[in-house]
Amino acid sequence: MMINSKKILGICVSNRKNGNSSIILNELLRPARKAGHEIEILNLGALNILPCKGCFACSNSHNCVLIDDLNMVKEKIEMADAIALASPCYYLSAPSTLKAIMDRSASWAISKTANSSKKKYGAAVSVAGGAPIEFSLQRIFTSLFLGLYNCEITGQLTIGHAFNKGEVLLAPSKLKLVSELGENLCRSIEEDCCIKSAMNECEDKLVCPHCLSDVFQIYQDGRLICPVCGGELKHTNENDTTVGFNRFSAPGALEHNAHIVNNVIGGMLAGDEISQRLETYWKSGVLPKEDYQIDLDLTGVKDSLNWDNEALDALKATIPPAFEEIIKKVITKKALQNGETRINKETALRYLPKF
Repeated sequence: MMINSKKILGICVSNRKNGNSSIILNELLRPARKAGHEIEILNLGALNILPCKGCFACSNSHNCVLIDDLNMVKEKIEMADAIALASPCYYLSAPSTLKAIMDRSASWAISKTANSSKKKYGAAVSVAGGAPIEFSLQRIFTSLFLGLYNCEITGQLTIGHAFNKGEVLLAPSKLKLVSELGENLCRSIEEDCCIKSAMNECEDKLVCPHCLSDVFQIYQDGRLICPVCGGELKHTNENDTTVGFNRFSAPGALEHNAHIVNNVIGGMLAGDEISQRLETYWKSGVLPKEDYQIDLDLTGVKDSLNWDNEALDALKATIPPAFEEIIKKVITKKALQNGETRINKETALRYLPKF
């Protein structure tokens, strides 16, 4: 093993053993093996990954309540210095397993990003059976996967017209490009600097300079916004640059967390109204007549009521530290609205968010 070797996690998304994705991953990792870096391969197709059930329990603990192989995947991602991702394209985009992992670990991953000063590096290569119009959403999900797990993306490539098992071997020129992406990834981790590849499977297509996604949302005022990293694409005569919001930065992660907290606050403050409307709706099937405006004003609430020690312990045991103060204000406001004069453990548990 080389001195200062890095840990590179190779992820194969395909369930097809020794198929195109496995070949691509092998070529993507070839330079890293040659350089003596530590390589580990993770075959997602061989794992048990359940779909997210939308319970939001992970918003509190950053852990999913479902029992399968997800925690093992998270551990390997956390230990890695870089991720090399190889994915097939199914219907226009990557397999659903990739999305399930992101859905169920997003809270954990965003918290890691918000509290980390160290970046990983990542590269993704995909394989598809047709032309670019048939893999039009592929790079969105591979960019999102790498970005979510705190990777600066050094390169992306999709190889088309390789439908059958092993068919990618008919295009060794494309596989040499894959090895070039692997060399770029190696240089990035060795120099601890994101060295982006200029490689693009379609030179006429705009690509986000930050996350390398190739799909944009066009706003009525003409702005081009990357739906993956959230940055705005400014097209100049010399090059393309992304400016503004970056979902994968620490500030971006904090902003995302703040958005989640605001949703939790709204749900807590309107909890009684939501419960009443839910019960009425499912009994009668009739929609409510009027919209309900949630009062989110927490001004002056913080020290309005005294909390006993057991109540504070219950709060700390349930709510992530970054959210404790804001949730404490919400519980206090709810208690005031219901005529409470102090907050004990029973009161705190009654008003704590339930997912």
